[in-house]
Amino acid sequence: MKKNLSYLLAIVGAFTLYSCETEIKTNAEYKDITVVYGLLNPNESNHYIKITKAFLGEGNANDLANNSANFNYADGELDVRIDEYNANSTFVRSFSLSRTVNEIPKDDGVFSNTDNVLYKFVEPSLKKDYSYKLNIVNKTLGKEITSETKIANDPSLTNLNQITKLKLVNSSGSYLNHDFNIRTGANSGKVKVNLIFSYANHFTDTAIQPEVKTVKISLGEQKTTTTEGGDILVFTLNGANFFSALTNSISASVPNLNYRRINNCVLEVISAGVDLATYISVNEPSTSITQNKPEFTNLTNALGVFSSRNIKNIYTASSGFNATNPSTENLNGFDNDGQTNFDNDTKEKILTMGLNFCDPFNTSTYAPRCVDVISNWNTFNP
Repeated sequence: MKKNLSYLLAIVGAFTLYSCETEIKTNAEYKDITVVYGLLNPNESNHYIKITKAFLGEGNANDLANNSANFNYADGELDVRIDEYNANSTFVRSFSLSRTVNEIPKDDGVFSNTDNVLYKFVEPSLKKDYSYKLNIVNKTLGKEITSETKIANDPSLTNLNQITKLKLVNSSGSYLNHDFNIRTGANSGKVKVNLIFSYANHFTDTAIQPEVKTVKISLGEQKTTTTEGGDILVFTLNGANFFSALTNSISASVPNLNYRRINNCVLEVISAGVDLATYISVNEPSTSITQNKPEFTNLTNALGVFSSRNIKNIYTASSGFNATNPSTENLNGFDNDGQTNFDNDTKEKILTMGLNFCDPFNTSTYAPRCVDVISNWNTFNP
């Protein structure tokens, strides 16, 4: 009986306690938490910084995320600038960033994409030996956010002269691999390499412009051993993987397709700045049983990362790989003479994969000759 009474008193006490408070507050008092993502690319002119705020509120989280006012700062609320300093740490100039809305569309997702707010400045020639300091001032709260980054310098292909034509299969049909030796640039923490295979769809209706398409084939990524640059990282293009990627990415049947023409490929080398490489590494899936991961940000009074990313394309010509885009070929990889940087065995393999590729020289016994529907490949740039 005494035991039952104790249970009863506990239950009554609980109801009495909660009856004093008609509304339970589940959220702590709001605190402004700024989240910043910015990557400067020395090979681009337009530079964007994403600045949002973490939010917390009563109600359904999806409904809150669907309202962009919950995570975007209001127009005029932030003052954003980037200061440039030379190699001697002497101030050179400032860039004032303007607030843009939907200049770059946001993909669909949980968060509202009605207003994609980015902060932008234009500079076609960021100096690769300079430092750039980010300064964000929340004029409403009097809060200042700062960060600093150096620019990831250009990588280079050290075996450029040894590469003439890509040979990924031999005359007997055996697949071959191809190595690219990349020398890292200064201020780089990680390098990723892709081979971009380019081709053009031509249609039976000549009123339809040819359509340039690409297949991106990853050669992997590697961390650098020094931030000073000069590492030699070897990336291997696997011949079997190359042809599998074409088979899996290129549809054999396209409405009104007449034929496809092979273009030159491009080697895309992406160098992550040191802090960006650290941020990526910290946020990789944990292999620990506890799943504990350290937090990393290089911003004061904010979360996220402000760093650099160098995207360098090593263009290709019919004679092989070149450090700069040849004047006789445009950025889409069209070659005026119909040549490509694939050797004959590799090209013959592509022509016989059943993907409707044509032969510009009528040398293949399996593929039809290309009949160009435009007279000047060099000026065609859709």
